[in-house]
Amino acid sequence: MDHTDANPEEASGSFGQSYILQPQSEHTHTAIVLHGRGSCGEEFAEDFLASTLSDGRNLRDKMPGWRWVFPSSRELWSSAFRQRMPAWFEAHSLTDPTARQNLQVDGLRESVGYVLEIMEEESKRLGGNPQRLVLGGISQGGAVGMWALLCQRDATMGLGGFFAASTWLPFAADVEDFLVQKTWPTKGPENTEPKDATPVFMGHGTDDAYVDVELGRQAAHILAQGGWKVEWNEYVGAEEEGHWFKVPDEMDAICEFLVQGASNE
Repeated sequence: MDHTDANPEEASGSFGQSYILQPQSEHTHTAIVLHGRGSCGEEFAEDFLASTLSDGRNLRDKMPGWRWVFPSSRELWSSAFRQRMPAWFEAHSLTDPTARQNLQVDGLRESVGYVLEIMEEESKRLGGNPQRLVLGGISQGGAVGMWALLCQRDATMGLGGFFAASTWLPFAADVEDFLVQKTWPTKGPENTEPKDATPVFMGHGTDDAYVDVELGRQAAHILAQGGWKVEWNEYVGAEEEGHWFKVPDEMDAICEFLVQGASNE
């Protein structure tokens, strides 16, 4: 990684450093991408950008006007692994995400609040236009990203896009109840639903050994019920026992999703 292009910045509180790659041309868009459990912003950035497209280039090369922000989580005690490790929130079991859900609450709330702060800062860099801001993540990072999408502080404007891979939705049943009953707080004036403006891409390996594809399907279904336009894709044969972006197929699809979203502004 060329560290002359990278700009690690201290995060607030006990969150780790954000690893930032500046645009290679005039700044037009920003992507905030969240790592999974056990990783950090810099490590994830290097692995993510090493996952190339079918033409051998990476997403940064394909979109030179984009600023890439890779935040880092805190280190939390894992009740499952019996040690401290980088994590956005405590997830006791990925086989049954509802197990000991009470352990998830504090970390999830604090991490979502932190991500929302980053989103606000990056939106300001773009002249206050969230349509030029994209949020993404993998695994636990995708889970936090979905909750940040649900809890946007300014519900009157949608993001340019949201993408996630190999992830699940914490408290899925509760979220579904809120959305189906039409009581979700992101509704704007006069019962409008501005979140419809945020397109969503979700990918998942059918052979994912860590987060079952059914959990991803459930998350996509719930977001679709809430009014988001969700593009769902399934893959097989990705690295990390199916728990990673499928190269190059999924990276090609994400690139098309992001480029198309940028061209539709």
